Amino acid sequence: MQIPVGVLFFITALISLINAKEYAAYAIGMVILTLGEMLVNPAIPALVSETTPRNESGCYQSLVSMTGNFAKAIGPFLGGVLIENSSYNVLFLSAIMLLILSLGIFRVARKRLVAERI
Repeated sequence: MQIPVGVLFFITALISLINAKEYAAYAIGMVILTLGEMLVNPAIPALVSETTPRNESGCYQSLVSMTGNFAKAIGPFLGGVLIENSSYNVLFLSAIMLLILSLGIFRVARKRLVAERI
């Protein structure tokens, strides 16, 4: 439950940033984004640890770490290209769509995981 709530914080923050016209609104958006990070970032490794076999946990943890590092490396480049060819609003709307997609994928995966445990 912690991950979907954190992702909802991300979506809320991005919506607030799209509509922000003053510095205070940007600051509030960044606070909301930070709260989302505080929920999601520790929950992902915990979920991986909880759902993987003990003898393979390290492998999966490293995959999660590599994926996050790859995103941090390529994200600014892709975001810059998107902003240069369109606007910040398009960047934020694209991120919102990806977050909604990730919520759907997470929901389906979580249902399968629960079904396998029963």
